[in-house]
Amino acid sequence: MTEKQKRFADEYLIDLNATRAIMRLYNFELIEDPLGVILESVAVLVGDFNIYRKQAALLLLKALLTKDFYTFLLEDDHIYPVSREDNRVRKWKKEVLKIRHCEQCGSLNDLEAHHIIKWADYPLGRISVENGMCLCLECHIKEHENDQSIYLMRGKLDAKVNS
Repeated sequence: MTEKQKRFADEYLIDLNATRAIMRLYNFELIEDPLGVILESVAVLVGDFNIYRKQAALLLLKALLTKDFYTFLLEDDHIYPVSREDNRVRKWKKEVLKIRHCEQCGSLNDLEAHHIIKWADYPLGRISVENGMCLCLECHIKEHENDQSIYLMRGKLDAKVNS
């Protein structure tokens, strides 16, 4: 084993984490000013920025904050709807569906309101029309292919087919 490999192995044995071992060995920091990134990300969320920039800001916050602090920072039951049956959510859905066609494939059938940034990830955007897309059921299912809600979405499709 080379001297460099031995130093890495010694660092790795401290906590069995290769990333932290490399960071300790080379004084390597992934983000020079994490607090600055957090503050800028929060500013993007409350500012007048497009929804995809807000989505990037949320990803940065999720990576830099603990789950509890992330939730504390972004969720307030008294301000943001916690139920999809909330009248504000129903109004949001009507606004999104005013487009009257699927924004991905152009279909006019089985239209649904889709949150671009997930309901759970972005309480501030639960009723923001900018965070909505009008999608047909099939395109909506494709949007949720890689998350837990895919089972609910497929259940909707099964119910439609069986009715």
